[in-house]
Amino acid sequence: MANPIPVFVINLDRSPDRLRAIRENAGKYGIELTRIPAVDGAKLPPDQPLPVDGKTFERIHGKRILPAEIGCYLSHLNVLETIAKGDAPHAVIVEDDVGFNADFVPFLERLRTFEGWDAVKLVNHRTRGFVAHARIDDSVRIGRCAHGPCGSSAAYVVTKAGAARLLEALSPMCLPYDVALERGWAGKGYAIFSTDKAQVALGPAEASTIAATAGVYKKAAFPAHRRIGTLIFRISDYLRRIVFALQRKDLHHIQ
Repeated sequence: MANPIPVFVINLDRSPDRLRAIRENAGKYGIELTRIPAVDGAKLPPDQPLPVDGKTFERIHGKRILPAEIGCYLSHLNVLETIAKGDAPHAVIVEDDVGFNADFVPFLERLRTFEGWDAVKLVNHRTRGFVAHARIDDSVRIGRCAHGPCGSSAAYVVTKAGAARLLEALSPMCLPYDVALERGWAGKGYAIFSTDKAQVALGPAEASTIAATAGVYKKAAFPAHRRIGTLIFRISDYLRRIVFALQRKDLHHIQ
């Protein structure tokens, strides 16, 4: 049997209870977690240089960038860098509010018998317009969504080479991480897919310590007259999403 796929969990230093809970849950299914300290956006020194393009973020997202969004983004980049520099051919990245199940490890074993993907999202907030590209087993397909953003970066699996491609494409930050992650058509591109069914359980939205709360996020939005650039960007990006979802190449079974 091949070596198990490593699973990295992003966890803030001030959230030991969450780490304890997810380790307990993972242990029930024989999953060993490697903790990656999350970046606390609220504690970043104001003069520290960061891979963040705040002006582009405001123009295309129509909101002020929030410290929690920066912390979330940088946390994921840190894990991608760890994977890109590591030896494992595949790895999983999760945030500390997900729950595993008995089908999780078997799914990963089947997924790595496929080639042609850089990343596969394991959970989304919505999957409207799902276009299947491959059937992993009798109950799970992977594909892309023609309607989005789908939301959530709480759990996804990447290849070692895919982690390097995502690092290059996703830096500097100019969108929230969950939105940016789906944009495989951006920059030099990367082959990202999603499962049609969630492979982990999501914790309640209010429990997230990495993402910003809905109330704070809403207050960060600019008035309508300052969001014309955002509208243009979203229309263009939506069309590119549809084309990307319909592209069928490279993904194939190797065993």
